[in-house]
Amino acid sequence: MLNRWLKLAVVLFAFALIAAACGNDDDDAPAAPEPTAAPTEAPAPEPEATEAPAPAEEEAPDEMMVPDNPDNGVTSDSIKVGWMGDLTGPTASSQQFNSHGSEAYFECANRDGGTLGRMFEYLPEDDQFNADNAAINFTKLTEDNKILALVGLGGSHISTQLQPDIETLNLPVIGPPQTIDIQLEGDQYFNNLAHYGDQADLAAGHIGATVGGIENAVVMGISLEVPSGTEFAAYVEQSVIKGGGTYVNTLYVAPGATEVTAQMVELQSAIDDQGVNYVTLHGSPGAGLVVMQGMADVGITDVPIIGIHGIAANSIWTEGPPEVSDETFGIHSFLTANNNIEASALMEECASLAGYDGEHLNLNFAHGFLNGYVFHQAVERAAETGELSRESLTEALKGSFDTMGITCPIDWSAFPHHSQCGAAFSLDAASGGMVAANPFSFYADSFDGEYGIEIG
Repeated sequence: MLNRWLKLAVVLFAFALIAAACGNDDDDAPAAPEPTAAPTEAPAPEPEATEAPAPAEEEAPDEMMVPDNPDNGVTSDSIKVGWMGDLTGPTASSQQFNSHGSEAYFECANRDGGTLGRMFEYLPEDDQFNADNAAINFTKLTEDNKILALVGLGGSHISTQLQPDIETLNLPVIGPPQTIDIQLEGDQYFNNLAHYGDQADLAAGHIGATVGGIENAVVMGISLEVPSGTEFAAYVEQSVIKGGGTYVNTLYVAPGATEVTAQMVELQSAIDDQGVNYVTLHGSPGAGLVVMQGMADVGITDVPIIGIHGIAANSIWTEGPPEVSDETFGIHSFLTANNNIEASALMEECASLAGYDGEHLNLNFAHGFLNGYVFHQAVERAAETGELSRESLTEALKGSFDTMGITCPIDWSAFPHHSQCGAAFSLDAASGGMVAANPFSFYADSFDGEYGIEIG
């Protein structure tokens, strides 16, 4: 894997020399550094001899590419990047893997020399899914640590309350672990996870394929009692009804709930009286397991489930009741290392380096890992302007990025900055990783691209 980073260093070194000779003409700059490419600028010994003749030119030219900017997280030896979310609270079963993926990426990047003569300083903060904790952590990261960007912002109630501050600070937020309506309104959000509207569209398509057409679907939703839970349920209702199906009602579960007895009584009644034949599920893996166990306890084992990305976790199948999990799928936008993708070996290597062996098989780890990789690319692109700041990074993110096959191609050139990509996943017992029922391309036509739902 070291060759991948060495190639990137050679490309950046050659680019710096060429730019100096041409008067720093940014129009000739590549759109984004891609570690997997091996451009002809430096194929073998010949370019070394002709492009780096003097020893003085070999002294870490990247260190001189941008000046320090401590108010924006760029010091003489570090680039500070933050992460906010739930590491020990009720949704940690999902969000902690996202943080671990980013941490693992930066561990590998720092092992191979960091970038621009600096190391990545990764600063994750645990809010335990609590908005008050999140406000304190946000102030710590932006005012005390003065981070350059966030590579995660978990909790819809948290991202909603912080949106005005994010806009004021022009703070880039890369790949938050949920995509809700408000995140499509600000120029600072760069979403690579399917929006809840997309996930609802995909869920309706999956349900229709299972019951012989969406017009035959009678759906009940179960959601965590948070803004994103209400939003997802509203989008599912819209997608099901638009297709000619029936949406009965949404049952809500409090974050951290350990039993769902009352909800199961309502679900059983809806099955008996209204013919509910499908459940859509919003929440973290922990919440999903509580619901699934509740279904098993009352004998609801023949009603299949399609859940959001938080349900597309290994533990749903390894810890959940098999009579329910066998009928369960979760929607997500990334591929784990057990899939045959370019990033497979690197994700496994970096997970081990960071002390997270086995997590390369988790979809939320893959998401966090990709966020770190995109941040790395954007930092180097922003440096081409001569400064590294929140403003230059925000502008640098408005383009295309290599994904190493982890997700669909990313292009954030247009506003809103959102990547439509998703599939229905379940566990592959042989590899221990997650696999899609069909390729991403199979579901692409399901997304109608309509966002901004009215919630009454």
